[in-house]
Amino acid sequence: ECPCTPGAVSCGYKIFTLGFNCPFRCSYCFLRFYAPEVPLTLYANLGQAREEFLSAAKTLGPCRVGTGEFADSLALDHLTGHSAFLSELVRPFPHILLELKTKSANVEGLLRCGPPPNIVPAWSLNPPAMVEGEEALTATLGERLLAAKSSVGAGLRVAFHFDPVFIHGDWENQYAGVVDAVFSMIPARKIAWWSIGSLRFPRKFLDAHGRALRGRSVFFGEIVDAGDGKMRYFWPLRKEAYRRIAAKIKEAGGGQVPVYLCMEPPAMARAVLGGELSTPEVERSLCGLE
Repeated sequence: ECPCTPGAVSCGYKIFTLGFNCPFRCSYCFLRFYAPEVPLTLYANLGQAREEFLSAAKTLGPCRVGTGEFADSLALDHLTGHSAFLSELVRPFPHILLELKTKSANVEGLLRCGPPPNIVPAWSLNPPAMVEGEEALTATLGERLLAAKSSVGAGLRVAFHFDPVFIHGDWENQYAGVVDAVFSMIPARKIAWWSIGSLRFPRKFLDAHGRALRGRSVFFGEIVDAGDGKMRYFWPLRKEAYRRIAAKIKEAGGGQVPVYLCMEPPAMARAVLGGELSTPEVERSLCGLE
């Protein structure tokens, strides 16, 4: 199960881990705090992974599974061949959507293997200025969207994540520009889901990395102790940001794209989206099932 923040609305996401850590150097990455000394690791026991997945898959109802929680799903795919391995694993289970979340544009191996339609490549997005300033070594926004377009051309649905949202500077126009760029290249009906979450980190993150973050004003805005063990933007600030970004996605997508909040409590979900879904409802909604 995804290690959801206590008290947050769970989306029922499940994790299938084939590696740990990432070749990218995003300034906000939670792995910098939780596992600063763990090297980039790729697990070699894929036979055991296959057995565990097949055993679990036989008991799962409609759900989403992802490999991108503790490692980028596609950054090293040209070396690992994980996308081909995963495609064959999930092909017999159409009710399981396997999300491959990435900040790369590395989809050649995935598309070459003829993935089944229940593979969903997904991209974490940010405005170009944030990509350049806070997501070192990752693909540019344009490169990510071209990779998504190629995936759609191969018959797949794709997904997007605004996580973390930086409420900084001209944030509203910048994120609106990203939304417009997405829908200029990707039909709304081909977007499986779009999540929104804001910058958050444990207080000890600043204790450990504060000196290194001097001069990076994105980490020193209206951020307060949220009472859940994390520092977050002040509640009214992030609520308004979520409302505006969600409204922009819904408007640009003609209401066809499922939008949900990541790692937020029920009260925030109600305030932003007008309702609170239980875990099974979220799963069924995002899996495109009645």
